[in-house]
Amino acid sequence: MKRDHCSNPFKKMVTLGESHTSGIAATRREWGWAPLVKSQIDQCQEKPVTLLNHGIGGDILSARCPIYEEFRGRRPTGLERYEKHVIEQNPDLVIISYGYNDMRGGTPAAAFERDINTMVGDVRKRTKAVIVLLSTYYCPEEGLRQKTGGTEDGSTWNRGGLHVQTRFNRILRRAAREHDLLYADIYAAQGGAEWLICTPSGEGDIHANDLGHRVIANRIFEVLATHCSGLSLKALKDRRRVGKSPWRYEPWEPGASYRWEDKLVRDFYPDTPAKWADRKQPPA
Repeated sequence: MKRDHCSNPFKKMVTLGESHTSGIAATRREWGWAPLVKSQIDQCQEKPVTLLNHGIGGDILSARCPIYEEFRGRRPTGLERYEKHVIEQNPDLVIISYGYNDMRGGTPAAAFERDINTMVGDVRKRTKAVIVLLSTYYCPEEGLRQKTGGTEDGSTWNRGGLHVQTRFNRILRRAAREHDLLYADIYAAQGGAEWLICTPSGEGDIHANDLGHRVIANRIFEVLATHCSGLSLKALKDRRRVGKSPWRYEPWEPGASYRWEDKLVRDFYPDTPAKWADRKQPPA
């Protein structure tokens, strides 16, 4: 039998990461992937989950990233802030997104692996939360070579590449497995579709656009839904309350004497009697 990671509804969700996490490039705040995940969870629960979105644009995980000298004393790394921004919030759901900026910024893979294991291991030990670790985001090849970023000169954001990104994704998947976390492969979900990026060529803004954020959110929610039975409680309750598909008995158009499925059958077999006439309709 499949393991159930959480049999209760979620109460508080914390997202921790960089600009994609904060929702940058979404045309509305509520269309970033974090609010979209919240919206999907809310549809499946009696009470909405509280979202604390702790994404910071340009954030890195490791002080071993070359850009850290510019960040020191000005912006906290993920390793510096996870205790305050995650553990102290006492969440029951945590979604962590690091690797994209560290990969582009030149963090040594060994240092990133050490630091991501430190972070997720501590969060795992000190909270009872379900933890979802994300892969890095898809980026066109041209985007991995260009220098855009949150620094003054932008010169440290072009140190990645497809081979480096593949290695970072392997590190993230391995960390999820070793610490018994859920892993959302959003890189695979994006499927190499450049049109999910604000500038499909990769020469400009390489953040996910509105459609890209939705694809990311869908993959995260898919992972949660297939590993956490608490998200099914409302659906099971509603099924018992409503019965089996009462909407199937609705006429295919106002005033029609048969339902829409019967209409589809009659398109080919006009003399077939309506099925609903022989079936007891559910109580109103």
